[in-house]
This record gives sequence, structure tokens and C-alpha cells, in this order.
Amino acid sequence: MWVPLCHGVQRWTEERLSGTARGVAPVAPVAPVGLDPADASSAAALALASSAAAALAARRRRLAARGSGAMARGASGAEEQSLGAIYNPAAVDEFFAQRPWAVLARLLKVLAGAARCALPTMSQDSASAERLVARRVRELFTELGPTYIKLGQALSVRPDVLPEAFLQEFREFQDSVTPFSHEEAIQLVLEELKLNSLDELFQDFGEAPKAAASLGQVYKARLKNGQSVAVKVQRPRLRETVALDLVIARQMAKCLAIFSDQLPEGVRGTDWVEVVDAFGQRLFEELDYETEVKNAQRFRDLYGDQEKLKVPTMYPSLTTRKVIVMEWIDGAKLTDSSAIRALGLQPLPFISIGIECAMRQLLEHGFFHADPHPGNFIVTTQEARRNTPFFSGELCVLDFGMMSEMPKEARLAVIQHIVHVVNRDYAGMARDYHHLGFISEDIDVRPIVPQIRDYFEPRMSNSAAAAVSFKTIIDGLEEVIFKNYPFSVPAFYALVVRSLVTLEGLALSIDPKYRVLAAAYPYLAKRVLLDAELRSSLFELLVNTKESESRSNRFRWDRAIDLLRESSKSSVAVPGSTRTREGKADDVGPFLDLASSLIEDVAFRQTLVGELASTADVMIADIIGGAMGGDELRKRLGIQKNDEARVSDVRETVNLIAEKVV
Repeated sequence: MWVPLCHGVQRWTEERLSGTARGVAPVAPVAPVGLDPADASSAAALALASSAAAALAARRRRLAARGSGAMARGASGAEEQSLGAIYNPAAVDEFFAQRPWAVLARLLKVLAGAARCALPTMSQDSASAERLVARRVRELFTELGPTYIKLGQALSVRPDVLPEAFLQEFREFQDSVTPFSHEEAIQLVLEELKLNSLDELFQDFGEAPKAAASLGQVYKARLKNGQSVAVKVQRPRLRETVALDLVIARQMAKCLAIFSDQLPEGVRGTDWVEVVDAFGQRLFEELDYETEVKNAQRFRDLYGDQEKLKVPTMYPSLTTRKVIVMEWIDGAKLTDSSAIRALGLQPLPFISIGIECAMRQLLEHGFFHADPHPGNFIVTTQEARRNTPFFSGELCVLDFGMMSEMPKEARLAVIQHIVHVVNRDYAGMARDYHHLGFISEDIDVRPIVPQIRDYFEPRMSNSAAAAVSFKTIIDGLEEVIFKNYPFSVPAFYALVVRSLVTLEGLALSIDPKYRVLAAAYPYLAKRVLLDAELRSSLFELLVNTKESESRSNRFRWDRAIDLLRESSKSSVAVPGSTRTREGKADDVGPFLDLASSLIEDVAFRQTLVGELASTADVMIADIIGGAMGGDELRKRLGIQKNDEARVSDVRETVNLIAEKVV
């Protein structure tokens, strides 16, 4: 019953909407097809529709006065301007409070589409039925437009959330979104760039878009100076469409708050309205192409020094809020392994470049790409920046509309947490939940250490800790913290988590055995080892002052070796590093600063001196035993197996440090 009901009310509402907009008197409210006035639910729906019709009639004269054609387009532009360039929930609510018919029509369209997706399938084969439902959802998202397409793009790289059938369908959102009218796009380019014809600026301009995305479409063109450029044109009336979806989502979020006690335990404390508002703020920013240009230039300034990473050149003077002109990039999408190999390259090294860049974004400067879906990463053979003979291929990052920032304190806390995870420091992980802002400082975290150990240890017992996925860490938060303690999650963490799990899903789609944390750890190790702001984390890692008394104040040579080994694999310069002529990071300065800090710290110096003195005794006994009596004399001198291992670790640590500074 509900599918024809929703379709009937939707058609009925839209017919009266279109009639009223033309200045035609609305038809008397006759029950739409599928509604039975005797039925209580049908009567309620009819009453709702009748109320909307009354609102339409009250506004008929004002709408009719707006005219049609160019005047209507001007009115639409004025309406979008009234929404503002920056997302303001109150302003958006007020805007659509005067347009109840638009909210009603959109809501009914969403409900009708959802009901259509839920219809039973005729197939007896469960796999075929799942594919059919996935196709229905993809078609619905396409029909509903930009906001839902953005959602589909985010879900297309989440194998941990959706079955394979849905992933395959949603991948079409990455680069095959239906384009809008070419004539309308050209008209917008002319209006925004204040041109009488395209010939005034371009040698040639594509007759059809090269790609269409959720918010716009891209043309290939050539400027008068011969430079190939990409021209991105925003979809018409986009701001109003997105704002309408946000209004509905915000009302749904308020309903979730009312019925929060009925939600699963792990999400009861979530402020869903805040989540929607955070998404709305980022989405509105993405609609302003002038902001995107500024974001791209800032991104280049912060991360453009990374080897094999490319940011396209922007043309600020040829950019408006709805049209952007940038350097054209030829290459292959990061998820297209065959196309990348056809360029004579391998895909996995470029995944590692992207992961290391993501770690720098999140943990070094805090300015990060919040929409890292596959269509925004291109592997190219262009070599515009470097002339080194061994260099081949770059990873180009695109689309800087949705960016976010992570506060410095949060960045340092995340680094500490990841290092604690990799080193299986469960007490440190528990303390991190305070620093991350998930639980209050007045909550004693010591009782949850055994729970953290019980969760993580089985997942890391058969493999290196760095092989743990970000999803495992996030699931651990839910299992140990969110289900058992009052918690709060800062709004920006939603975008951080989305960015990390999206990148992880992207990597897994290329190589199911790929581990993002393992790929990111060299950069993290280098930061912990050489960044002066993380000295306390380094001291905590290298000296056991918070574990059992039997091991207290012992220097962890194994961790020192691990940090030195892993940090040598990262080519990224940390604060204080310089660059060689070849463009590689020179870390001698930060290593000397590290040595100075270690010597100046009294507690650390005492621990290290005591450890070296003890190790020296073992080394002398080992030399004497080896020279005079072999293994038997070593035993008589009290040299144990763990002593021999410690001597070996000390020697390796010294050798690794020498390699860094000599």
C-alpha cells in the first residue's frame, strides 16, 4: 500500500506545485491514487498534503510574480544567495519553513524510493536478489542527486560496511554520474567568467564533459597560451538541493535524539544533529570553488615537498564560486591497476605515497583531505617538478573542496595512540582515551586495561601489531569504551575516521593483504623519534616506568631499534630537517637535537647510564668468557640468554644511530 501511496502524494504535490508556480489556481484537494480517506494513515497523509496545498495557495501570487525564463533563473539565483555561502542551520531552516511544499515533495520522493528498494524480489537466488537491491539503491541515489551520490561515493570503498554487490554498484558513482545539460554548463561558464563567447579565453573547448561528478562536471579545454586545462562547472541550483536534503536529515537526527534510548548502545551518546551540521558545513564549503582554489594552494604549500606527490596548478583569476579552471592531468585512476601497469608502473607504491601523505595531513599540519574517494587520486607519468633520472610517475591529488582541520592536541594524541597500539602498550592506550577527549579526565582508566588487552591481544598475537587495521582500532573503541563508559566524540573525528577508513578501503580494494597502519608506521616512527613536541611520548616508549615493578626503569632497546629501523624507511622531512640536492630529507639536525634532549633529561639520563653500565659489565664478561673459556665460562660469569640479547640490541642501536648521523 505504502509505495503507491507515496507515489500518489508525491505526484499530487508536484502537480500542484508546478501549477501554482505558473500562476494557475490549485485544483481542489481530491484524494490521490492509493489513498483511502477511510483509512486513518491515509487520511493523515491526505491532511498533510492538503496543508501543503493551502500553503501553496497562500503563496501563489508571490510566486507568479517572479515570471519565467531568465527572470525565474534570476529568482533561483537570489534564493541560493539567501542561503548564504556558509552553512547556517538556522538560516536553512528558515528558508525552507517558507517552502513546505519543497520539503514535502522531497521527503515523499525519498520515502517512495526507499519503499521501492525494499520491495521483494522475484528471484529465488539470494545473490541475484542482493544484486537487484544494490542496483535499486544505486539508481535511487542517482535519482535523488548530489547529497546521496556523495554518500554513495563514501560507501563505495567500505567493504567493512557493505557487501560486494553494493560495492560494485556504488563504484559507478566514482566517475560515471549522469552529466547535466551541456548547453546549461556552457551558459554558466560564460556568465561566471563574464565572456561573450568561449573564443575570448579558449583555443578550444570540449563538446562534451570528460567526467561528471556529484557536484559538477569537467571539460577539457585549451587556453590561448596553449596550456591544457580542466574546467569544472557546478550543477545548477545545487546549493538549494543540498540544503533541502540537510533540512530533512537534520529533522531525522532530532528524531533519533528523541528515541536515543532505543538505539544500539554504541551510538546512544552520539549527537546526530551535530554530525549532520558538521557534514553540512563541509558540503557547503565544497560548493564554493574559490575556497577550493585556496585549499589547493595551501595543500601544495604544506605537502608539495613530498616525493612523487603532485598537486595540479590552479588559476585563481579564472575561478568563481561556480566555475574553476586548473591544470589538466593525464593518467590512470589509482584503483585501475591494469591502466597503471600499462603506464609501466605498479599500483602499490602509489598507495603507500597516498597513505604517507594522509598521515602528514592528519598528524603533522592537521589540514586534511576529507573526501579521499578513488576518483580523487590519479597516477600520472608527468614529471614537471623533478628531473632525477630514476623518477617515474607521480600520485596526483584532486578535488580540494571538502577539507577539514584537526587541532594540534588531537594530532599528538592520535600519534601517541597509534604508537601505543603498535607496541602493545595497553596501559598507554587507556590513558590515550583521556587525551583524545573520548572520556572525562575524572574517570579512572586503569580498570579497562585488562579489557583492552583481551580485545587486542588475540587480534595481534599471530601477526605484527602494525598489521592491525584502523577498523580494528575503531571497533576496539566501541567494544571497550563506548559500550561501557559515558563518552563524547568531537565532531571533527567523524571526518578523520571517514578519511582513514576510506583510504584503508581503497588500499584493500587493490591488495586485500595491504595494511595501512604498517605502511604509515615509518612516518609515525620518524615523528615520535625526531619531533621535539613528542619527546614525552618517546621517553615513555623507551623507558618502562608504568609497567610492572620487575621491569620498571628499564630501557627498551627493542623499541629503540624498531623506531630507528622504521623511521629510516620514511622519506618525509620532519620539523627541523633539511633537504639534500637530490631532494631527500637530511635528518642530522633533528638527531642532534634528540641527543641533546636525552642528555638534558635527568631521569632519562640516569636510566640510560644505569642500563649502559649494566650492559658494559655483561659485554666485558662476554669478552672474557669468549677469550678464555667459551660458553661454559660465560655461564659461570652469570651471563644469561637475555643478557646476550640485550648486548646485541645495544650494538644494533649504536650502529643504527651511527648510520643516521655519520
